Amino acid sequence: MKLSRQLLLIFFLVMGLVSWFTMDLVLGEAKPLVRQSAEETLVDAANLLAEIIASDAGEQRLTITPDLRAALQRYADRSPAASIWGLNKNRTDTHIYVTDARGVVRFDSQGMNEGEDFSQWNDVLLTLQGKYGARTTRSDPDDPTSSVLYVAAPIRHDGTLIGVVTLGKPGASIQPFVAQAERRLIRYGWMALTVCLLMGVGLAWWISRRVGRLRAYALAVAEGGRPAPPRFRVRDEIHDLARAVTAMRRRLEERSRLENHTAMLTHEMKSPLAAIRGAGEILAEEVSDPALHRLTDNVVHESQRLSDLLDRMLALARLEKLESLPPRRDQALAPLLEEWRRSRQVLLDGKQLVVALEGEAVLRLDPDTARLALFNLLDNGLRFADAGSTLVVAGWRDGDSGGVTVTNHGPRIPDYALERVSERFYSLPAPGEEKSSGLGLAMVREVAELHGGWLRVENLDHGVRVTLCLG
Repeated sequence: MKLSRQLLLIFFLVMGLVSWFTMDLVLGEAKPLVRQSAEETLVDAANLLAEIIASDAGEQRLTITPDLRAALQRYADRSPAASIWGLNKNRTDTHIYVTDARGVVRFDSQGMNEGEDFSQWNDVLLTLQGKYGARTTRSDPDDPTSSVLYVAAPIRHDGTLIGVVTLGKPGASIQPFVAQAERRLIRYGWMALTVCLLMGVGLAWWISRRVGRLRAYALAVAEGGRPAPPRFRVRDEIHDLARAVTAMRRRLEERSRLENHTAMLTHEMKSPLAAIRGAGEILAEEVSDPALHRLTDNVVHESQRLSDLLDRMLALARLEKLESLPPRRDQALAPLLEEWRRSRQVLLDGKQLVVALEGEAVLRLDPDTARLALFNLLDNGLRFADAGSTLVVAGWRDGDSGGVTVTNHGPRIPDYALERVSERFYSLPAPGEEKSSGLGLAMVREVAELHGGWLRVENLDHGVRVTLCLG
């Protein structure tokens, strides 16, 4: 699936979930908010009416005068013809009844409950107790839409509670406003969702277009082309990624150029070096002058040294060119060590050096690159070991990971050089020997990194321990 479609799908899912939760929350709160507003209005109206009724009371007794009764009846019969937020209101639907201090109904605007005892209804009961009285009651117990909200207010005369006035608001009269609010919320919610989705489509297209330019650039580089890097006005992660890809391309080009030059140099110098070495060996057999003989020996020695250096440079270039290793397989350490011992027997005898293998480790590795690393590691130990000492080689394995530790008894490495001994062309002079090329441990480190491992060099009390981990 394309990136633009993934972004669009994720955006749709996120917006859909957010919209659903938001609309569910808002719609769930719409009806309670309208009811709270209606209740607050009823409280004000009930207290106002309570004061009007109290003004007609006498001798601390509740009195419903004929004028007040007639006024309340006219109120019930009024037709307001009001338009409230697009909804027409043509009749009053507030139910009013008044009870005395005992809870007996003295007036009912609907004319149905006069003389009845309402002292146990919460609106009257709580108000007579000096509390806020209110209740919600269904006129039809089986019809949830028939609920009526009743709010009461105390009627006092000279501080004495003489009665209760209650105003009732049918839920059916509030429902049109609730429905209207819900419709508006749904309409505006869909409008907002549509706008957000359009913005999401635009954002997905914009990001996809920029990523597409970067992708085309990377593919062109991968195919060997030299396209101009894309330019982005907005400096964000995609802009940084484009710069990183450009920098990576230049480094890879420089590395490839260096590898090609190294290979070409090695190939071109092999034949001249072989000719120089051959000429030196022939001259060494013909001359008798000791000074000339030392000169011919030096020519042969230096040509051989230069040839070894070129071989190491070529091997290191090949290692650095590898992107991954072939499938690994189990390889015993002892045969590799014996192969190295045979190839270096003359040098071992010359230094009277003993090679000891601790344990019979079987490592999981690539034999070709691991052989190159192990031989260079052992050559380094041989070069710095004291004459007559023991070169200790130990293999270890833990699951699929494993490695080799080579310990030699000889001079310690200066502290300032511990972190640099595996750098290319950085080397330390061995006692009584010429300075090396500095490529041995560099190749060992490269092999370790190809195996997903590491190389560690440590000083001992008298000697050095080098550990090669092969992943």
